Amino acid sequence: MKKIFAVILIVKFLCCTFPVASRADSPITATVFYEAYRDVKMVERAHLEGIMGLEIAEFLTSPENPIDVKAAVLNALSWRFEGKNNTELYAYYLALLYHVPVAELDTAFLSADEVFCIGYLTALDNYFHPEMALPLLEEARKMTKDSFTVSIILAITKAQLAFDSDWCEIWKLTEEVLQNKELKQDLRPEAVKMIVDYLILYREYCR
Repeated sequence: MKKIFAVILIVKFLCCTFPVASRADSPITATVFYEAYRDVKMVERAHLEGIMGLEIAEFLTSPENPIDVKAAVLNALSWRFEGKNNTELYAYYLALLYHVPVAELDTAFLSADEVFCIGYLTALDNYFHPEMALPLLEEARKMTKDSFTVSIILAITKAQLAFDSDWCEIWKLTEEVLQNKELKQDLRPEAVKMIVDYLILYREYCR
């Protein structure tokens, strides 16, 4: 079990307290794959608004919507140098939905998609500290072992952590997911290409 509220508080604290140099060209910020889903109304809305609203939160929680489209919505919400609070807004929605105080939100009773969404939002809201998102994304992968979408977002977040120390590792993490034949290809091919087109730039550092 992983408490969500503690993650939210730490991310919010880091966003507001430790501004650092911009990394606009980095794994989390440069893998803009929502463009492959612009035909989906909610993706376009997320892109235009950039803020978690009620309808977006409902869309993310609905089991009727596929995980890849949810990932595209989150990607469209995007990032900002000074940080965002979409994780917090979505967590408050989930707390209301499950009739619990936000401080008691726990992965034990959230769906795999909800855990994934909280994890990816955490990575996007404060991409300077991807380590905060990793426990949640790891949990989401355990719950959905065959999802390419979940695995590639986890790899991107790990790559963001490797960005400061080992650029070859960025490609290795990507390649591991691409070569995993057990994963269900639940992300549009155009979106995969957009992700790989950026991350493959780091392959040359593995020589």
